[in-house]
Amino acid sequence: MKIKFCGGTEEVTGANYLIEYKDIKFLIDCGLIQRENVCEIENFEDFPYNPEEIKFVLITHAHLDHIGRLPKLFYDGFKGEIISTLPTKDLAKEILLDANKVIYEKCKNLNLNVEKIYNEETVEKILNKWRTVNYHEIIKIEDLEIEFFDAGHILGSAFIKIKDENKKVVFSGDLGNIDPILKPTEPLPNCDYLILESTYGDRFHENLENRKDILEDIIENTIKEKRALIIPAFALERSQEVLYDIVDLIENKKVPEVKIFLDSPLAVRIFRIYDKYPEFFNEEAKNFFVHRDLVDLNYVEIIYEAEEFYKIVNFPNPKIIISSSGMLQGGRIINVIKNFIEDEKTTILFVGYQTKGSLGRKLLEGAKEIYLDNEKYNVKAKIEKLLSYSGHKDQKALIDWIFPRRFEIKKIYLVQGEENAKRVLKFKIQDYLGINVEIPYKNQEIDL
Repeated sequence: MKIKFCGGTEEVTGANYLIEYKDIKFLIDCGLIQRENVCEIENFEDFPYNPEEIKFVLITHAHLDHIGRLPKLFYDGFKGEIISTLPTKDLAKEILLDANKVIYEKCKNLNLNVEKIYNEETVEKILNKWRTVNYHEIIKIEDLEIEFFDAGHILGSAFIKIKDENKKVVFSGDLGNIDPILKPTEPLPNCDYLILESTYGDRFHENLENRKDILEDIIENTIKEKRALIIPAFALERSQEVLYDIVDLIENKKVPEVKIFLDSPLAVRIFRIYDKYPEFFNEEAKNFFVHRDLVDLNYVEIIYEAEEFYKIVNFPNPKIIISSSGMLQGGRIINVIKNFIEDEKTTILFVGYQTKGSLGRKLLEGAKEIYLDNEKYNVKAKIEKLLSYSGHKDQKALIDWIFPRRFEIKKIYLVQGEENAKRVLKFKIQDYLGINVEIPYKNQEIDL
C-alpha cells in the first residue's frame, strides 16, 4: 500500500490523500483549500494524479475542506464512485450547492472556468455516483476491507480503517470534541499506521467542562448591558450546537428569553437534515429534540432573504445573531460585521477554529481596523472567544484517543494542522506514548 499526501499537509484545510494498492487507486477526501480568500488559486490547479485513474473516493465528512474539490475532480475526468455515510451525502448536497454560489461570486472574474466546474449540474452528477454505507459495514474491494467508524465530529462524520492482507491503516478525518448533540468519538481500533489530524495539536480547549456556564454568563451580560451578541458559526454543526445550548439555557430558565436571529438559510436546511437522523444523537439530545423544534420557537427568527437584514438592524438590543460563515470568509456574516463592528455595544463571540490569514483570526489577534469589500472599518466591538465549542479534539483528547493502542501502532503521520501544532503534537506523542511520528510534506509518497 502506498499513500501520497496531496493536501492537508502544510495547513488544516484541503484534505486529499491518494492510496495505491496493487492496481487500485482511490482517494480519502477531496477538500477545498481555505485560507484568507475563498478563491485560493491552488483549488483550480491540476491534481497531482490523473482523476480518470481514480476508482473511488472515501469521504470522512461533509465539511467543505474535505469535499470542496469534488466538482473539480469530476470536471477533470473522475468517473468512479463516492462512498460515505448517508447523513454525509445529505449534508454534502447542501454544502456543495451553497459553495457553488459563494465560489462563483468570489472567483468569477479570475478566468478559472468557475461556472463550468461549480454548478448544480455537477453537484447532481456527484450525487448520482454517491454510495452510502453504515458505520461498521465492511466494504470489500479485491483484497481490501474498508470500515467507517463514528468520529463524533459532525453528523455522519467518520474515521476510516483500511485493511489489506498485511496491515491496517486508519485515517482519522476530523475527530470530534465534546458535542451536546452527537454521540462521542468511537475508540481507535487496532491499527499499524494512523494518519492523524492535528488542528489543535499544540493547544488545550479551555473551559471544556464549563463552556455552557461561560456562554450563560456572556448571554446574561448581553441582556444586562443591552448589547448585540454576534456569533459567527459555520452553518454545519456549530450553528446547531450553539443554538441548542442557548435554547436549553432559556428553556431551563437559566437566562431570560432573548431574541435570536438565525441569519443562515443553509443552517436551517441542515437542521432539517439533523431531524432525519435522531439515531446519531446522544440520549439527552434525542429527548430534547423530541419535544422541541429549535427553529420554530417564538423567540427564534430565521432570516431567509438577504433583503430581510433590516429586521436584525432595526430590532433593539439585547439580541443574539448567529450567522455564517464561522471564519468570516464570506457569506451573510460579512454584512453583519459591516453593520456592527464599529458599535461599542456589540460583542463578537468566536466559537470555532480560525484559520491562519482569515478575518476571524485577525480579529482574535487584536486587529484595530479591518477591510471589507475595500472599505476600512474601525474595530470597536468587544471580541471574545469560547473555542471549546470547536469540533476538534485538543492535544489531550488526541493523546487519550491513541493511548490504548500505543503498543500496536508502528507509526503516526500528522496532517491537517498548522506547522507548530504538528510539531508540538509530534514531540508529545513520541515522548509520552513512544510512537514514531512523521510530518509528511505535500505530495510526499510513503510505502507502508
